[in-house]
Amino acid sequence: METRVFNRVLVGESVQMKNLRSIVDKVAAHRDARVLITGAPGTGKELVAQAIHFRSGRKTGPFRAFNCSSCTRELLESRLFGHERGSFTGANRQHIGLFEQSSGGTLFLDEIAELGLEMQVLLLRVLDDGFFMRVGGETEIKADVRLITATNRNLPDMIKTDKFRDDLYSRLNVIHIRTPSLAEHIDDIGEIANAWAVMNHYGKPYSEKQIADLKRYDYPGNVRELFNILERSKVLGIDDFSSLLAEHKRMNAELFMKGTDGDLPDELDVAMRCHVRSVFNKFGGSISKAASALKVSRNTVRRYLGGTDLNN
Repeated sequence: METRVFNRVLVGESVQMKNLRSIVDKVAAHRDARVLITGAPGTGKELVAQAIHFRSGRKTGPFRAFNCSSCTRELLESRLFGHERGSFTGANRQHIGLFEQSSGGTLFLDEIAELGLEMQVLLLRVLDDGFFMRVGGETEIKADVRLITATNRNLPDMIKTDKFRDDLYSRLNVIHIRTPSLAEHIDDIGEIANAWAVMNHYGKPYSEKQIADLKRYDYPGNVRELFNILERSKVLGIDDFSSLLAEHKRMNAELFMKGTDGDLPDELDVAMRCHVRSVFNKFGGSISKAASALKVSRNTVRRYLGGTDLNN
């Protein structure tokens, strides 16, 4: 599931959502506790971070979010810690980094697994002593920031292959929150969809039939995919969700999996890919659990998922 924050409330009455809200409330009560959020893409990891921030004693401070894969390794240090004028070619003015921008508030670092080892060392130093320096600077600056990180990759497996530092992992993983896939709490779809309609001024709640149609799909893209479907229906003026979802599944057959109504593409290889993707998402994006359920090797699961950079 992607956990959406509507008016800073996590939507849904399933056991998964109630548990998630309970954890968020407990974490928010502690101003500085670090949090590592894991879950499949589209499961709302940033929105969980926002929920923690806005329910905490830091809620009047800034909330900053940064995707660690969004810029080159050379620029990462400057983006996180800032730089002084003249510290490198092109640095024609002082830049305040995200740690300073987030002072008194929360810094959310998404895709933390994409940090190179050199940057991991620099981040570790900040977490160890609470101070950092801008690139080219000589003055230490106190980092008064709650750090929340997130990834959809398996960090323990990355540690085994020397791609992620175990000492950094232990410092980030003080509190671990997993965002479940939407397929794990499909009964929340009605409340989530209607909350989206209110926030986007759709003007009316969805009918029982429309909600029932929405529940007949497993959403490998999680709530992000659900919202895309709802937006498409609004833009195109389509109220028949059954036909809308049938078209959506045809368009995404090779990327996603079968719906709960049993529809599968006719082509055997495509159907197999769909099924493997379905099981993969059912088990929260775990290759090991999917392989066990399918009774095949991890490499076979990787092959049908079409990727070699999966790490769990």
